Amino acid sequence: MSKIALKKELMGLSREQIIDVVLTAYSSNKTIKEYFDFFTVPDVEKLYERFTRELTKEIIRGKYHQSTARISRIRKSIKNFESFNPGAERVRDLYLFTVNMLVEQKKIKNFSDTLINGTLKLLNEAIAYADKNLIFDSTMQQVDRIIAETSDRSRYFRAFLKRNIELPH
Repeated sequence: MSKIALKKELMGLSREQIIDVVLTAYSSNKTIKEYFDFFTVPDVEKLYERFTRELTKEIIRGKYHQSTARISRIRKSIKNFESFNPGAERVRDLYLFTVNMLVEQKKIKNFSDTLINGTLKLLNEAIAYADKNLIFDSTMQQVDRIIAETSDRSRYFRAFLKRNIELPH
């Protein structure tokens, strides 16, 4: 159903019917409950902490020094956080937190090619997001700090990221 069709249906309902629909959705779907909880009491820091814990748990997954982090889950978590509209800086912070965590994990774990390329894609998405939201300069300072830190185990990975950053035109 499209937004327009939903809006048309809701326009035909009474106030009490709309309240009933919202309450039913609230009690039957965890995601909707989280959204309405945030909508009524918007605590961005609490939401940010929840998503950083969720992402950390996913990023540190591994077996026998091999990372089993799933880039699709990581991307989904970031998009879910963004859907709450917590502000451009906090979304950018979550992107960069995630990239930094992945770079740190690369020091101790081996990554699949998918995870390596996914990390680069996340970094480029963070830069594009920052440019779109007019926070490019401060973002690039943070990106430079993430890439500048050297370690024997991650220096090639950091160099790969630095070489392949896509700067907006």
